[in-house]
Amino acid sequence: MTQRTKRERILDRTRPPKAGPAGKVSFPRYFERRLRNGFKVFVVENHSLPIVTVGFVVKSGSAMDGDLPGLASVTSELLTKGTARRSAVQIAEDIDFVGGSLSSTASWDGSQIFVSVLKAHLGKGFDILQDIILNPSFPPEEIERLRVQRIASILQMKAEPSYLADITFSAIVFKNHPYGKPAGGTEESVSAMKRDDFVTFHRNYYTPGNSFIVFAGDINAAEAGKLALKYFAKWKGNKAPTTIDPPKLNGAADTAVIVDKPGAVQSVVRIGHVGIARNNKDFIKISVMNTLLGGYFSSRININLREVHGYTYGGGSVFDARLAPGGFEVRADVRNEVTTETIEEIYRELRKIRSTLPTKEEMRMVKSYLSGLFPIQLETPQQVAGRVVAIELYGLPKNYYGNYRRNIQRITAADIRAVAKKYIHPEKLTVVVSGNSKEIASSIGRGRAVMIVNSDGKEIGSTHHGEAK
Repeated sequence: MTQRTKRERILDRTRPPKAGPAGKVSFPRYFERRLRNGFKVFVVENHSLPIVTVGFVVKSGSAMDGDLPGLASVTSELLTKGTARRSAVQIAEDIDFVGGSLSSTASWDGSQIFVSVLKAHLGKGFDILQDIILNPSFPPEEIERLRVQRIASILQMKAEPSYLADITFSAIVFKNHPYGKPAGGTEESVSAMKRDDFVTFHRNYYTPGNSFIVFAGDINAAEAGKLALKYFAKWKGNKAPTTIDPPKLNGAADTAVIVDKPGAVQSVVRIGHVGIARNNKDFIKISVMNTLLGGYFSSRININLREVHGYTYGGGSVFDARLAPGGFEVRADVRNEVTTETIEEIYRELRKIRSTLPTKEEMRMVKSYLSGLFPIQLETPQQVAGRVVAIELYGLPKNYYGNYRRNIQRITAADIRAVAKKYIHPEKLTVVVSGNSKEIASSIGRGRAVMIVNSDGKEIGSTHHGEAK
């Protein structure tokens, strides 16, 4: 027997190698300071590159849109379109001149403005940042330009089956709750927005007690504190109300909604219900459970729908945790002819994870995956800063990420089944399918009532146990 043959017998190439022990990873320390006006300053030092990223965060986002869906999003975008000192063109030219980048967005729970520049140009970059935060002018011509662009974008998205499935799913699951409205707005709401709406939103929510700033990169606490004091120490304003009422769990397993897309050859499937808030005490257990269920390539849902049945290239599930409970959602794009079978398999997997214990191999794989992924998510100061934002925005314990991997390893198979039974409710699932109703309605209607709507959400038909009405 040759030396090579001996080696090949020892290294069984038909089996994947076993994962080695997890390396030691600690969450980096960061500096925190509060100014007298309530404005918080965080600093994540990393001097490996001469770059500084500054993120300004307002603890109010699309959930505060009120009767104008998209208001937080449009307000945030307009901040970079003009101030008392600079026009939109001047802002763009000033940040380009120093080779920096500037972005402004809004999520459900917050509004964020980020600027990234070389350390040598931090003074210029920070001056631009504070100018658009404190002195936005909301120029009428920029409002009209953005209005046209946003409406065109909405119309374009309404041609996409996935977008229609998503907004219909949210509208049904959350009903009259703010989370049930499109965060990017609707044609009607964007058309109705006036300059005073943006001014009022900015005045009410962009306040020192409702905001914080994170410096990340080649900067120390003293330098960051000096900048914050110079520009924000005299900033005044009341702390904005940010309480969001929790949405109610509703839905019924014997109903479904089809968003009709005539001629579509695929069905976009969304199944779920109201989920959890980000500060839920069981969040890490739920994350591990959902990863096993549908959160990575080797998850049960993906293996079932892709590998076993060949229904789709990929399927999965997510708990979209927010300040108030967001959605739990199973997602898959499948061929028309297997739409009903896909729904049945998803139901089967949801019942299974509630009733049976995961295997030792499943637990080993999902823990290794999450523990191995964690260090990759902390490779840059910007990534670390993102975790600091989460701690502050959602009121997480300061040691949350420091204990993250340790807490994952402590989770048992019994924990997985317990949180699945507590937070997954098959009897309350909402089923939404965006697809060709003529091809899928009758089969989906076996055992459940089906309502058919158009791209505007208006009912255009229905079936009951497979029979059209």
